Amino acid sequence: MRVPFKICTVVEGNTLPVFLDHLNKAKEGSAKLELRVDSIKDFEEEDIDTIKRKATISSIFTCRHVKEGGLFSGDAKEHKAILKKAFHSGFDYVDVSLGNSLLKSLDSKERKKLLLSCHDFESTPSGKKLAEVLARMRREEPAIIKIATMINGPSDVFTLADILKEKKEKEKLIVIGMGEMGKLTRVMFPAMGSYLTYASLEGSKIAPGLMTRKQMESVYKIITNS
Repeated sequence: MRVPFKICTVVEGNTLPVFLDHLNKAKEGSAKLELRVDSIKDFEEEDIDTIKRKATISSIFTCRHVKEGGLFSGDAKEHKAILKKAFHSGFDYVDVSLGNSLLKSLDSKERKKLLLSCHDFESTPSGKKLAEVLARMRREEPAIIKIATMINGPSDVFTLADILKEKKEKEKLIVIGMGEMGKLTRVMFPAMGSYLTYASLEGSKIAPGLMTRKQMESVYKIITNS
């Protein structure tokens, strides 16, 4: 079944060989990949070239630090060096968290590959707070903006939907609700204008509420009665 919006398949693995195996599997039938290299234990800057050689389709490079809700636990200097190299290694986009000091040093060419993300793994802030966050993110002039928050109740879904309505013409804005209650946003929001949605290979639990591509297609089939 063809889903009428962009699905980005998330690739993860606790070792480089496992990651590369998952990468090869994810390339089959995927239009875009998110490379969660922070899932690789003892990931090093030198591993970037190896991964790029295997990532032969459109890819988002993501190395999120534990302080940002990710899995990379190296020091700040090492983290910055990895992200900086990624910008010049041929990936389509590099995910950088809002508040990361690297943002201050990015030039205009690098910002054309910047996917600026903001995650709240505990709750969904008020609409006013999220509007302020969105304005702050826009000032960084990224190529893509991603806002992901934990859904703890139905009202949170409506709060995120209102933020999505603020999308400017031609702006690439991703809005996602995380957690079990946020799964519907992963299917519905792209149809409402969210730039893309994320899906996993079977068995991945790297993000709360992340659905497999098969699950996402099944839900969409039920919604559309097709």
